[in-house]
Amino acid sequence: IRIVGEAAKPQTVPYRQNMTILDVMIQAGGMTDFADGNAAVLIRGAEGGKQYAVRLKDLLRRGDISANVAMMPGDIIIVPQSWF
Repeated sequence: IRIVGEAAKPQTVPYRQNMTILDVMIQAGGMTDFADGNAAVLIRGAEGGKQYAVRLKDLLRRGDISANVAMMPGDIIIVPQSWF
């Protein structure tokens, strides 16, 4: 699983069974101050590159567990920069 963009530590994270986006974000150290977490995108390689909107800011800063999604091998999380 790859996390790129405004993650505190962009990196590749080995997939584990029952892994969620929260697990990945914890390993990546969260988001930078400049991240637009609610505009983040999950690209699912197992579904031919299908894109899903993910609400990382709601999950990480507000504790909204409904924003926590299951990960699959080959997933890519893109955290864009906020335009203030």
